[in-house]
Amino acid sequence: MSACITLEHVRFRWPGAQHHTLDIPQLSIQRGEQVLLRGPSGCGKSTLLSLIAGIHCPTEGQLQVLNQPLTALNQRQRDRLRANEIGYIFQQFNLLPYLSAVANVALACQFAPARRQRLQQQGLSVDQASAALLTRLGLSTAEQQLHAQQLSVGQQQRVAAARALLGAPALIIADEPTSALDQAHRDAFIEVLFEQCAAQQSTLLFVTHDATLAKHFARVIEFTAINAVQREAKHV
Repeated sequence: MSACITLEHVRFRWPGAQHHTLDIPQLSIQRGEQVLLRGPSGCGKSTLLSLIAGIHCPTEGQLQVLNQPLTALNQRQRDRLRANEIGYIFQQFNLLPYLSAVANVALACQFAPARRQRLQQQGLSVDQASAALLTRLGLSTAEQQLHAQQLSVGQQQRVAAARALLGAPALIIADEPTSALDQAHRDAFIEVLFEQCAAQQSTLLFVTHDATLAKHFARVIEFTAINAVQREAKHV
């Protein structure tokens, strides 16, 4: 099994800040793993995700994602990698309110030729694949045509997940995606997410502050254990 994500001596400090937000000596996640990264709110989890997704660059160290050295790529190359190979489920979903559910999902392929190609190889159009994912995630045909703003929070969350999964990206990043759900809907959502990631052979990095979700995952990483900034703070 090859590595999907590898960090070596990665440090990150926001411009103008006196101290590092992240100081991660080592982290490795293998392809196909379903990993929970847990830590308290405000500890830097989302900052780490922004580095893995290529939105920001480390201040120091080496970061590889899908065999690509992100620290050696320019912004355009990182954007291309993210569009084609990283599905991101945001905590706030980031849906366009006046587009239908199915149109929001289809947006994932707009600037992602590799995703479109994978669908074509399956004999599927973008719209067909978007509708099929939404159906599997529990939205009826009628609900798929509703504007995103007309959907419940739980339905919006499933649209965001379908958008991330469309076109079988190699890595799915989920940033606190279940924070607005009750336990029953949360557990059901995680099961479907696992199922879809396994079907597409996508790696899943699921980030949360909720310790009760650990029971669903074979591997749990405590953020405060891998980030030396937090370890040092405990001993001050």
